[in-house]
Amino acid sequence: MVAAATSFAFAMNAQDSGIETQAIGVVIDAHALVDVVSDEIVFDFSADDPAEAGSPFVLGSNKNQSTHLNYSLMLSNGGLADGTISVRINDMNEGMYMSLLADGTGPASLDPAAYGTLGNVTANFDATAGGPSVKLTSTDQVLIENIGSSYTGNGAGNGYQLFYTAHIDNYALLDADNGAQDMGTITYTIAE
Repeated sequence: MVAAATSFAFAMNAQDSGIETQAIGVVIDAHALVDVVSDEIVFDFSADDPAEAGSPFVLGSNKNQSTHLNYSLMLSNGGLADGTISVRINDMNEGMYMSLLADGTGPASLDPAAYGTLGNVTANFDATAGGPSVKLTSTDQVLIENIGSSYTGNGAGNGYQLFYTAHIDNYALLDADNGAQDMGTITYTIAE
């Protein structure tokens, strides 16, 4: 009995060695979060009424507004940089349309080892390319592409700067709001 116990104890000690391994598990949930810094932008044209009879209503300097777009994305597909952010508009004032450009200069300057693979503004929306701004429609248009697991930083001054411009496209459809405001919605969608 004593011999059996001694050989069993020796066999258990014989499993230890100068090298030991331990399994490590890591769990990270996929996530996709997008945020526009200003939840509401108001284009107030109440001070832009014509001063002379026969003159048109013309959109003043308030027709241009800007804000920042922030996001956090953790891919679930093995690190393939195929994330996108698309944009669309609904319920725009009749007789008007909204156009958009985006500047990705800030995100492009961030260290990929710290911030990940930040996406690129698509060519048609790229404010640094010098082209005209893109008319927003009710159909999704890809604004940012080639996003990998990454984050932009949070708040004003971080992420992609957005430049909105309001335009009149059919004067006959315009109407006064009498102090109220017509509300439209611009929707940004982040996806893999």
